[in-house]
Amino acid sequence: MLRLCSFLILICGLSSCQTSNPIFSKVIDPALNDSLAFKFMTAVEPVLKTGDKITMSIWNHNDLSIGSVNSVYTSNASTGKWLQLDDEGKVNLPKIGRTKISGLTVKESNYFLEQAYAGILKDPIINIRVLNHFVTVLGEVNHPGRYSLDNETISLVEILGEAKGLTSYSKNESIELIRIVDGQSVKWNLDLTDLAAIPSKNILLQPDDIVHVGATKAKINDKNLGKASLITSIVTGLALIFSIFVQ
Repeated sequence: MLRLCSFLILICGLSSCQTSNPIFSKVIDPALNDSLAFKFMTAVEPVLKTGDKITMSIWNHNDLSIGSVNSVYTSNASTGKWLQLDDEGKVNLPKIGRTKISGLTVKESNYFLEQAYAGILKDPIINIRVLNHFVTVLGEVNHPGRYSLDNETISLVEILGEAKGLTSYSKNESIELIRIVDGQSVKWNLDLTDLAAIPSKNILLQPDDIVHVGATKAKINDKNLGKASLITSIVTGLALIFSIFVQ
């Protein structure tokens, strides 16, 4: 009976030590391709594209604004007070009708629309806001989730701050940043343990970027130890019950 219980404990303990495959393990490493690496590290202001949801604020003209950010009409994607670029990259704007703004940055869109409205308004001040530009933060951070860029430039270190910092199990020497470059997913591994090197590695993030903070072996070992302890307790309890009934 004792041998049987020992064998069961050993088998359960070994099975609890299995580890899953690391996330994003098959993404391309841009270090193998200088061209991809250069594009990855180059900060590029996002452009508007088909499907983007926007609000438009015209200063002192709330009647022409859609989801104004200058007044009580402030809105987000959940309110329905927004416009979506159609398959031609156009939006239907008050007074000027369907207007193409795809391919322009937010700053360029503001200037372009100010020129378009200048014929009917005096010195218009326009502010376009994109509602569906997000960065996703996963793994060993205290508050993983999806974070809106809100037309702002944000760096890797800043987004980790938005996620309430790293956990005690974070693998700080290998933080993964996944980005679409030339139509393919590219992964860049960043070492944030070297404070002197952080400025050169503090990449500005782009819409749809994914930041993944891996876990150290300590977390895996702690999880496996917890599983092994639980299974051992269960098996020991069953053995005790069995020994009572067979007496």
